[in-house]
Amino acid sequence: MIKKLIRSPFGNALVGWTIGSIIALLMVTVRWRTVDQGKSDQFMASQNGIIMVFWHERVMAMPWLWPSAYALHALQSPHPDGRMMSHAIGCFGVKTVWGSSNRNPLSGLRGLKRVLDRGESVAITPDGPRGPARKSALGPVAIAQMAGKPIVPMCWSVDRYWRATGWDRLIIPKPFARGRFIIGDPIYLDDISKDQLETARQQLEDALNAQADAVDRLFTEPPQ
Repeated sequence: MIKKLIRSPFGNALVGWTIGSIIALLMVTVRWRTVDQGKSDQFMASQNGIIMVFWHERVMAMPWLWPSAYALHALQSPHPDGRMMSHAIGCFGVKTVWGSSNRNPLSGLRGLKRVLDRGESVAITPDGPRGPARKSALGPVAIAQMAGKPIVPMCWSVDRYWRATGWDRLIIPKPFARGRFIIGDPIYLDDISKDQLETARQQLEDALNAQADAVDRLFTEPPQ
């Protein structure tokens, strides 16, 4: 029944909007704070399009936390699940670039590059859509080299949450949790050669993991 509903255009949009509305209702209860807010605001205002990257386990809150003053686009598959997610993230103003990171990755990268060339930003989960979790693919590194735009790791954490059972162990904040959001330092890769892509990919993976561990420790370590 659900699958049949998702495959119809109306049902697909309805389910997507419902998911987006539920996420918004949950996010508004969380007491969010951006780490180094002034520094992050100054950095975002100085940019002309960035490649926002974050682990798939943190995907739920990212459309809510992204500074809404700046246009953001995300790659989605044109299949029913991707269209449903497009409707969900559209509730937060995130626009869709249609493509597939598996079947035709070059087409998807070109679409994201066109967005970056216009001075707007894109969002990429480098371990998505199927994992392995917290292992980066080459996609963000390749598009950073193509477009000459910085990769910016971003992450959030909360003091109370549920974990889903899927491959990414999706983090779902509990209502009225305390949350922290961090915008990391930019990584510039436009001047690297093709034989340096793997090294850059590993550096990005290490940076994302270090950032996630650091923001999680804000709630596990006692204050100094």
